[in-house]
Amino acid sequence: MSAPTPNNSLSQRVKATPGGEHLLMCYSCGTCVSKCMIQEKINPNYNPRRLIREAVFDDTGLAFADDTTWQCTACDLCYPACPQKIHISGVINAVKQAALDAGVKNPAQIAQVDAQTCIACGLCVEVCPYEAINIKVLRVPNRGIIPVADVDAGKCMACGLCSATCKSTSIRQTNEFTDQALMDNLWGYLAKGDLA
Repeated sequence: MSAPTPNNSLSQRVKATPGGEHLLMCYSCGTCVSKCMIQEKINPNYNPRRLIREAVFDDTGLAFADDTTWQCTACDLCYPACPQKIHISGVINAVKQAALDAGVKNPAQIAQVDAQTCIACGLCVEVCPYEAINIKVLRVPNRGIIPVADVDAGKCMACGLCSATCKSTSIRQTNEFTDQALMDNLWGYLAKGDLA
């Protein structure tokens, strides 16, 4: 792969995306990492500081494969602590958008909509904390042009709330998110005492 030109380098694309304009303001103090619940509770490899460095130095391969690109929930716990007042989630989302624009697939088991059974009630839109679902008018085989739920692969965090809420069971994740699997995970979480 040839080196990117300044006009299409990762850092330029991130800075040109709303939310990513503050990429170069980060001086890698690590405060964002110290405040991040994902790094603390879910994935010790999660590291916004590392991802920002990868983006600044145009290391597209590492940035697009980095867990941090895909796991930020945009909770913004890091924002009030950042001495530079950077919305780290905005920068991370700009990197994610660059990855999606380059054809990289979100590795999360994102929600899938069965357009044959979706009734476009909007419950999934209401409960999605990531604003990843919208109702769109689409051409659906055997049903015509109708409104159905549509999932944005770049925003979906595969939390399962949409599946749990869908009255017509038209939106689902993989088998990993069956009702039984979710209950087993919840009971396992409670048994470990990780409520603090």
